[in-house]
Amino acid sequence: MNKEEILEKSRQENKNRDIAEIDRARSDSRFAVIFTMLFTCLFAVMTILVTEKMNYGAIATAICMLFSMQLHRAIKSKNSGDILCAALIGLWFLILTCIAVRELFGSKP
Repeated sequence: MNKEEILEKSRQENKNRDIAEIDRARSDSRFAVIFTMLFTCLFAVMTILVTEKMNYGAIATAICMLFSMQLHRAIKSKNSGDILCAALIGLWFLILTCIAVRELFGSKP
């Protein structure tokens, strides 16, 4: 393979995106996940201190982001580990969502 063929194959694999752009997007995604989780923890602690109740809806929202990212990874990779991780995060998301909806309508979990 010559240099042009290698570059063309790389462009096809990366959908004409620059490697630096892909790395920047990954870094941005990592930062967003970490920031969201820290904010969710801070908000949950503040909610407990002020209302003496847990805000399951806020936590479910943060877990939804993790679930969607892991589900996308599992679909793309078809790796059994990624699928298992997506299933576990999805189950946790459903549990938190059910608790949040029950609390919203006045039912006790």
